[in-house]
Amino acid sequence: MHTTLSDTSERRFEIQCKLESEIAALEALKDAEERSRKLTSGVLGILSSLEQRLATLRRTILPVYNETGNLQSQQHNIERTLSVLDHAIGYYGVCQEVEKSVRNGPSSSAGLSNFLDSMNRLYNAQRYFQKNNPSSVELENVTSLFGIGLEALYTEFHDILTRQSKPILPIILLDLIGSDEDTSGEDAPQSLCQLPEAVMDDLFKIANWLEERGQHKHGKIYASVRSSIVLRSLQLLKEHQRSASGGSTHAGSPMPRAKFANRHSSGTQETTGRWASRRLQHALEKKASKMLLKASQTTGFGLSLTASRKPQPQLSGCSIEDIAPDEQEMENYLLLTAGLHKLMQAERSLVSRILPPSLQLQVLEATVRDAMDLVAHDGESIAARAKRCIARRDFSAVLVVFPILKHLGELKPDLERTVEGCDYALRSKFASVLNALNATGAKALEDFAESVRNESSAVLPKDGTVAEGTSNVLVFLEQLAEYADTAGIVLRRNADVESVVSSAAKQTENAHRIVLGVYIKKVLAQLNLALVSKSDASYSDPSLRALFRLNNHNYVVNALRRSSLMELLLLAEPTVEQTYVDLLVKDKANYVSTTLVKARAYLEHSSDEPEPGSKVLKEKFLGFTRELEELAKCQRFYSVPDGRLREEIRKELQQAIIPLYTAFYNKYRGVSFSKNPAKYAKYTPDQVTSLINTFFDASA
Repeated sequence: MHTTLSDTSERRFEIQCKLESEIAALEALKDAEERSRKLTSGVLGILSSLEQRLATLRRTILPVYNETGNLQSQQHNIERTLSVLDHAIGYYGVCQEVEKSVRNGPSSSAGLSNFLDSMNRLYNAQRYFQKNNPSSVELENVTSLFGIGLEALYTEFHDILTRQSKPILPIILLDLIGSDEDTSGEDAPQSLCQLPEAVMDDLFKIANWLEERGQHKHGKIYASVRSSIVLRSLQLLKEHQRSASGGSTHAGSPMPRAKFANRHSSGTQETTGRWASRRLQHALEKKASKMLLKASQTTGFGLSLTASRKPQPQLSGCSIEDIAPDEQEMENYLLLTAGLHKLMQAERSLVSRILPPSLQLQVLEATVRDAMDLVAHDGESIAARAKRCIARRDFSAVLVVFPILKHLGELKPDLERTVEGCDYALRSKFASVLNALNATGAKALEDFAESVRNESSAVLPKDGTVAEGTSNVLVFLEQLAEYADTAGIVLRRNADVESVVSSAAKQTENAHRIVLGVYIKKVLAQLNLALVSKSDASYSDPSLRALFRLNNHNYVVNALRRSSLMELLLLAEPTVEQTYVDLLVKDKANYVSTTLVKARAYLEHSSDEPEPGSKVLKEKFLGFTRELEELAKCQRFYSVPDGRLREEIRKELQQAIIPLYTAFYNKYRGVSFSKNPAKYAKYTPDQVTSLINTFFDASA
């Protein structure tokens, strides 16, 4: 019990101590709270005072700030106004500042760049016055001075271009055409780039400056200067060609002979150019010689290239426009066309380096138009004169047209690429020349076929040899076959020839050659009809008539076989060779039968007839001898130019008469039908054979 009370007292004492401690802490906290309240009140007072002072300061400073901002804005506006005034005042003084530079021109010592800077200032001043003060005197002054500068710039552009542009020498152009380098692309050959880089830079600066300011007169100036250069280059080439060919003239080449050998060429260039010209001429002569060699083999007459290249003599009563175009003119025209192509390539490259893209095609068109007109005129002149020759039935002129057609057709894609994008009238010029030549060729071939059938004025040879008309037809066809594809294209315009070609043949790769084969077949059919009809009218002797047909048909077959004509005919008619073989067999049989018909009549004896008496035997021997001698006399002066055919005919004549005569001679030689049998049986079989061997030999 005592222990419990003691513990309670201690517990109460501890609690009392803790309570006193907490009360003391509470009092301290209250004191701290009071101090904090006092501090807070002091801070609030200070902040309120500061706020009041700041509000007062703001009310005092804000008007000053606004006034300062207004002053700064006014200062900025004044500065901008002064700057604009300075800029505007500068325009008013431009004329005085740049007048000397502009009037001195771009070729002065100050240089082109300084002149363009002055022109830029005038241009800007002009735009300013036009916009802000269009009625001012200053605008008139600036416009006047700007016009003077513009004309000076045009003059400088013209002078530079004229001074630096020279016609291309023919020897250089021929060397380029004859070279083996591939220059078919659009890039112009380096040898034709005449203008130095510095000059092209100046021209480009002028052209670019004018284009940026909406001026386009320099395009016309460029086209005018360069057009005359291109045209003069072609004219020099034509003069060179005429001089090299002996001075021959044609309707398409009206220019006087050139004398530029001393005026336009140096020693080194002349040597190089002559070598190139000789090389090109040699290639063309080789081609022409090949054609003429075939012609000479066919006709039996020797034709030389030199003779064929001589200018044709002008006939009395015929103007120069009526002279047929010859191989020399063909060669010259093809060279002229190739030269134009090279010049056009060079001009396209040059114009792309000087003028802006917007003007290039238009200026290129104007630059080459006159030159293309010249070449087109020459081509149309050749076509027109060829037509006049065809009207006179001189068909040799068309053989000049086909090589031109072939080469122009090959050159046409390159030419079209060069003038791609230009006006259609320019692009169609070569197409019009091709159309004219195509029409001329088609008309010539059509008229030639008609002339073969209707030709009646020629006199047939008295000895039955090959007619001149036959050889002429074959020579024409052989030379035509040299340009089979070109002739086929021309003939496809002819509805008559086209209609007989099957649709399957038209789709083959040999379609053009098949068309030509059909035409050759038609011409040979007309020739055969003409030979038959004319021989019927000209020869009263059936033997001579048959020999004439045999000679001509044999000549045709040989000419077909030794040339490409047979190949072309076989494409159109696979059985044509066998047809001609059968025709020759028929002709030989006809000739042999008509030649020996009378002689055989004296030797033939029917088995049911009685044996002939002495009088009849005398008549038979005498009649046979007389007929044989008459045949030998006539046939000796007949002609068979083909040696192989001549021997075949003699052999067939012998086979047709010798066995029959041998049997007759052996049977009745021993019969006593006369006191002098040798008077009647004058020839032995061997002598008859020898006599037949004298046929077609005038010297026998």
